[in-house]
Amino acid sequence: MFMTNWLKEPCTFDDENIVAFAYFEQSDYAIYLNPTDKRGYRSIVRLIDNDRMNSTLNRTYTSSERIGLSLAMALVTEAYTRIVPIAQNAVAGNNAHSFDAQTGVGQLGRDEEPIFLHGHVFGRGNPKATYIEDVQLDGPVPGLVFDMRAQTLNESGNDRKLNWQAGEMKKVIRRLRQEIEAIYDIYKAHGLTIVTRQRSIDIYIVRHGETDWNVEKRLQGHTDIFLNANGEQQARQLQEKFAHIDFSRVYSSDLARARSTAEFILASRDDATIIQTPLLREKYMAAWEGRSLVELGKYLKQTRDSTHLNQEDFLSFTWDESVESYWDVYQRLKTLIRSIFISSPEINNPILFCSHGGMLRSILCRLDYRPGVHWQVPNGSYLKLKAHADGRIVITETEGVKPNKLPETTTSF
Repeated sequence: MFMTNWLKEPCTFDDENIVAFAYFEQSDYAIYLNPTDKRGYRSIVRLIDNDRMNSTLNRTYTSSERIGLSLAMALVTEAYTRIVPIAQNAVAGNNAHSFDAQTGVGQLGRDEEPIFLHGHVFGRGNPKATYIEDVQLDGPVPGLVFDMRAQTLNESGNDRKLNWQAGEMKKVIRRLRQEIEAIYDIYKAHGLTIVTRQRSIDIYIVRHGETDWNVEKRLQGHTDIFLNANGEQQARQLQEKFAHIDFSRVYSSDLARARSTAEFILASRDDATIIQTPLLREKYMAAWEGRSLVELGKYLKQTRDSTHLNQEDFLSFTWDESVESYWDVYQRLKTLIRSIFISSPEINNPILFCSHGGMLRSILCRLDYRPGVHWQVPNGSYLKLKAHADGRIVITETEGVKPNKLPETTTSF
């Protein structure tokens, strides 16, 4: 993670210096040990977005993002007070800046050192003491100025940068996690969620059975269309396919075609509960709902060239400001998965999501993007995902979906 461009790399529990992840409202934060300077057992708390790391750099930050950082910083600082005599922190939202005295122009954020919303937490006490198992504090000395931006190992006193020795980071991380877990409930009451260890859940996400509008190739979006006879049969086939799986929970879009598919799948199970949520709805098509795919394809061919987009532009693409993008749909999925991790400390069995073609296609385009390819997602097809508490999602199995080269006369939207 910590290379020249480490600010643009995702943060995961695979990184040896990660202590925990914090979540507040829609914002994510990574808490990790400073990898290049161990003075004071120093930590960094930082706003992240593992899907778009660049989106957290060189911009103005919202009040919610700053409040989340403040809560996470307070939590980590309190954890340090349980370890060292003095705990200090510093918020450094504008990391790099320059000022031209002649023009009076100030610049915030440079390519070599961008702005990113973050803060530092470190301990003070006896520099020679080992407040954490066999790991010397190594400064900074209380009462003296501490240069957090020290760049070399050759300076004197508090300006000297110190490297971690083998095994030290693991011991500090272990102790910090213990202290964070001990005080976490206080901060949970203020809306902060903390994850201190990797967890994962298996998720089967299926597309509902067929409707008459599917047969007619009409855009359904949020319009509530029921399954037809063939769609009901497809749902029964899913029941047989999943009969051997003991789902711990079942979630469904609150639209009838997805909800009915879930009901068919669970028909033979006693006391099965379906949790309905709009987060699993189809991509919203606004005024285009009810119109034909052929009509949309002709419109896009005449007005927008969507055949040569890179992944980020494709995910963000809309032909109407009222229409959802695949990126919007994928973020709904991530919001639901995060809420499951927050509300359920332990989930051992798989979870079932009953959703829509646009949702499955958003996942495929985010996790397995192929330029010039249209993902065919038939009714009754499904993906199996492994979702991790640090935000990673991986496709582990597919059934029915397949990539097709996009013909000029069709659309992937």
